[in-house]
Amino acid sequence: MNDTATAELQLDIDPVTASVIQGALENIAVEMGYKLMRMSYSSIIRESEDFGAGLVDARGRGLAESTQSTPLQSGPIPGYVRGMLKTLEDRGDTIRPGDVIMHNDAYGGASHGPDVGFIVPVFDDDSLIGYSVTTAHHLDIGALSPGSCGIVDAIDAYAEGLQFKAIKVYDEGRKVDAVWHMLRDNIRASDLVVGDMEAQVAASQIGAQRFLALVQRYGADTLERACDQVMNHAERLMRSAIAKVPDGTYQATTYIDGFLDSNDTTKKDLPIVATITVVDDAMTVDLTGTADQVADRPINMPFVGTVDIAVWLTIRSVLLDTAVHGHIPVNDGLCRPIKIIAPEGCLANPIFPAPTIARFCPASELSRFRDWMAMTTGCTWKSVKAVMAVGKAWMGWMLSTRCMPIPATTR
Repeated sequence: MNDTATAELQLDIDPVTASVIQGALENIAVEMGYKLMRMSYSSIIRESEDFGAGLVDARGRGLAESTQSTPLQSGPIPGYVRGMLKTLEDRGDTIRPGDVIMHNDAYGGASHGPDVGFIVPVFDDDSLIGYSVTTAHHLDIGALSPGSCGIVDAIDAYAEGLQFKAIKVYDEGRKVDAVWHMLRDNIRASDLVVGDMEAQVAASQIGAQRFLALVQRYGADTLERACDQVMNHAERLMRSAIAKVPDGTYQATTYIDGFLDSNDTTKKDLPIVATITVVDDAMTVDLTGTADQVADRPINMPFVGTVDIAVWLTIRSVLLDTAVHGHIPVNDGLCRPIKIIAPEGCLANPIFPAPTIARFCPASELSRFRDWMAMTTGCTWKSVKAVMAVGKAWMGWMLSTRCMPIPATTR
């Protein structure tokens, strides 16, 4: 069923039932997050909360995500699922009950290599009804140097560590021991890292059990129609917020230093350009004009998993700030009115095998268009400062970046 058909579907689920089901989905995602925190071995998950947990339907649409985790971890989860499905399809493989799939392909929906996802398909009898997924940033991923963020000399994706492209770690309920042996033998601090991965599997399986119980309580058809109704509600909220922004085209430019000690001018003083066009209740974010990818340095941003989430999160934070609007259901509906464009081969849409592990530097700068966007929409300075706090988690990594904003213009 396509989105148009979904929108036109007669939604006869009463609002109370739809809200109860949405609340149950959100509670499952939150429980997954807390279970992962309690079971994890490393402080990066337990204390830094650099993880994500969420539920996705059989069509790859996000249903709910954990609220206590990092937004740039939970947000990409539907992309992980879609990337995993495409990889399996290309391989001629299928998903079966009891499978657990590991995925971290930065060119297949993942945010970057260290953020490994574990995906558990949820079946009601023989019918696939969705996915329960956790992601987490891992301390080491078997790259050329220890750690998982300071690999500034990585010349390609292969130097950034192990690539897991839809790898089954459980096959129809049977643990694939060879994969787990490979992980332990090729990752530093393997007790911590593999322990965290096992915690992810367990948390995802718990989410799958809760999801199945919810489906069996209400029925698959009722749950699907309720989710469609809540997604349509989220879409209406976003469209209503966009409609309050004056129609027009707005543009801002920022720069990242890149590698200032390089003699190659294509590796430093790199522009990131964001042009936003607002027409009625829809918005297009065009990154044309952004610098070309740096083919042998890891400051490129995966288009799916980093760029799209940075843009969606920024727009949602400005236009639908929960401090003003209250609870906002976070699902696929919020993204429908927003189109993102980035030319292939630029920093915001690199071509494999360009490295991406330090994608947070340009992504942080990309999200700075929230400043002028907040002012454009008439927010108070207090609101602008609150919105800017969204990106603070990234700022510690930005020692090599600077911002040179160009005031927003309408033309």
